[in-house]
Amino acid sequence: MARLAGVSTATVSRALNGTGQIAPATGAAIDAAVQQLGYRPNTVARSLVTKSTQTIALLLPDIANPFYAALVSGIQERALAAGSTMLLCTTEGDPEREEQYLSLLRAKQVDGVLVDGLVLPPERIADFVREGLPIVCLDRDIDSTSVPLVQVDNRLGAQIATEHLLSLGHRLIAHVAGAPGLRISAERIGGYDDALAAAAVERRRTHVAVGSFTEEGGYGAMRALLAGSPPTAVFAANDLSALGVMHAIAESGRRVPEDISVVGFDDLRLAAHTTPPLTTIHQPAFEIAQRATQLLLDLAAGREVPQRLHLLEPELVVRGSTAALA
Repeated sequence: MARLAGVSTATVSRALNGTGQIAPATGAAIDAAVQQLGYRPNTVARSLVTKSTQTIALLLPDIANPFYAALVSGIQERALAAGSTMLLCTTEGDPEREEQYLSLLRAKQVDGVLVDGLVLPPERIADFVREGLPIVCLDRDIDSTSVPLVQVDNRLGAQIATEHLLSLGHRLIAHVAGAPGLRISAERIGGYDDALAAAAVERRRTHVAVGSFTEEGGYGAMRALLAGSPPTAVFAANDLSALGVMHAIAESGRRVPEDISVVGFDDLRLAAHTTPPLTTIHQPAFEIAQRATQLLLDLAAGREVPQRLHLLEPELVVRGSTAALA
């Protein structure tokens, strides 16, 4: 190739590896030689030299939640721009499977791993980091001081959602919470409580039901709320559970928002197409994914990441599922 392009092998190496300065004419000659010879780089050999496989991995609990699709899109775009590929691993919330994946990925020498919703003990995750596997958490925290975290400000988002309902005159505001035991669920309950306390509105114990971040969970939680003292408004911990809430309300013969207003959290694409369209808290999933990916690439390249927590701002998106109290 060097002979065909009329340059040295060192110049060809710099051009193919993207290192050093190459004159435009020289670069064009090397590109022409690459095309003529049908050259394809040996990625295995290159990784032995560069100590990088140009591969990152993403561990998710499942792929059913549409929110994860936005994360995958953002990660993939940023990884490809950096010349890396992405492996997707689903764990089903099984700590043994998480351990197996992390061990396998370390053995395959991936450059780093992005994780969301792991249940593996934080001390075990810290072991992988100490053993040289860069890990960055996005969306859901894993309570490890050794792992950077990128997420929306969940507590603030929940507070904004509840304040919106309060501003419409609602006082009987229920919360359909996320899965028990998760910090993200506690943060969103905390924001709900903050808004009620600031407005001097008593939080009724019977007005908090577990929805587990699923449509089925939201549906079951809303049926339980309707069986007691029905609220005039509901803040659901995510958009999927909000869909279940709206289904249960409609099934009971009530209307959204005329009888009960509903607010979600996430701003999934489908939120704008429900009947009525869902008022929700927008969290910038694509930006979260891109920032987390860049942090991982920085760690993999040996660059320091001094700040552990990276919080992004939530934003209220008002649509047709909320209205002033009649």
